[in-house]
Amino acid sequence: MQPSRLLSIYELKHPPEKVWRALTESELIAGWLMPNDFKPVVGHHFTFRTTPRAGWDGVCHCEVLAVDPPHHLRYSWCGGPPERRGHDWFLDTTVTWTLTRSPSGGTRLRLDHEGFKSEQEATYSILKSGWSSEKMRTSMARVVDGLAWPTQVPTTLPGPRAVAPPKVERLLILNQRC
Repeated sequence: MQPSRLLSIYELKHPPEKVWRALTESELIAGWLMPNDFKPVVGHHFTFRTTPRAGWDGVCHCEVLAVDPPHHLRYSWCGGPPERRGHDWFLDTTVTWTLTRSPSGGTRLRLDHEGFKSEQEATYSILKSGWSSEKMRTSMARVVDGLAWPTQVPTTLPGPRAVAPPKVERLLILNQRC
């Protein structure tokens, strides 16, 4: 019997703010994971899509459960047709990304994919080989490498009056799964 969760930790040279973009902007996610219609809004339902395989239609149905930029992102990850919910090959799991700044200014990115049942060994093995692969880490790093940084925020507007950059406060939004 395999564990009920997958845990992977990636060390990236990029600051958390850049890595956050790769985790939360649909076009960037598609560059390292799968095409999707993701939006970083709690309650947003979205899908990841890839080539179907035997026993799977190639669609992961998801819902954003928590957003705390640029530190924490959690969403459900379900696969298989809804009429098979509760059966051994219907996947109903949760993916959590946690970003912390490393001493070098890069990012320690933690992935926790949990909720696997003991009878889902094949799915667990497939996802483990993907999430823990060097290919996944380098695909994400390649996407983040292409992002401009730092984002330039103007400190003055045309005219005589100076304007300070807008303040951004941390936002933590949690939602229970349906």
